[in-house]
Amino acid sequence: MAVNRDDGFLQPAIDSVLAQSMANFEFLVIANNCSDELWNGLQKLAMKDGRLRPIRTPIGQLPYNLNVGLHYARAEFIARMDADDISLPDRLERQVHYLRTNPAVSVVGANYELIDEHSRRVNHPVHCYINTDEIHARLPFETCMAHPTVMMRRADVLKVGGYAYGLYAEDWDLWLRMRRAGMRFSNLQDTLLLYRMHSGQSTSVNAWRRNLANVEGLLFRELILSNDLKFMMSMLRHFASQCKRQIVTSLRRLRCTAEVKR
Repeated sequence: MAVNRDDGFLQPAIDSVLAQSMANFEFLVIANNCSDELWNGLQKLAMKDGRLRPIRTPIGQLPYNLNVGLHYARAEFIARMDADDISLPDRLERQVHYLRTNPAVSVVGANYELIDEHSRRVNHPVHCYINTDEIHARLPFETCMAHPTVMMRRADVLKVGGYAYGLYAEDWDLWLRMRRAGMRFSNLQDTLLLYRMHSGQSTSVNAWRRNLANVEGLLFRELILSNDLKFMMSMLRHFASQCKRQIVTSLRRLRCTAEVKR
């Protein structure tokens, strides 16, 4: 888990990991470019539960800090999670069992449900593609693996160079490089994580432009490397859908502003 600041959801996220049915694990929390208050709080929690291992870095960039976690991790398997989500109690146990009984699979994810700022569930489970063939076929068009739900073989992630992409889509980039290396994926068809949506997440126009540029660059790279026209189709579709979404969002904001002025 990488954390830069606490939007009020960090403690429940940490508690959900420490309350897992599988007790034998280390919990790396990479505190990056954070306040002394947050860091001191993590150290106090680590004194209460020795499985929690906080690490501090001065660089507030997610892929870099995930690589720090990969470097310091001592386990065969790496589970990912964000600092505002909730892992359900049997998540780690279920995913460890799957990877141990399916040695050819490098990454296993799971279904998830969306929750709001008050931890209320706001939808039915989001179902992900199940097997490697489905995931490999869809990866040119979408990420397929919900990053906060995944557990990965550390050795396989390191084989392809770990996290290696910008400020957005670092997970999609990793899956595409693992796909090129012939590695296998799967998603458990059970809900193992609650994914939180809240106002602190990045939604500005500048963030939208940056994220669009990152994804288009990623897809263009894969088009050049693979000569697969699926990536060209994906670039066009992604650009059109993101522009449409931004236009709709902007119109809603304008309408809200006009109503306030009235």
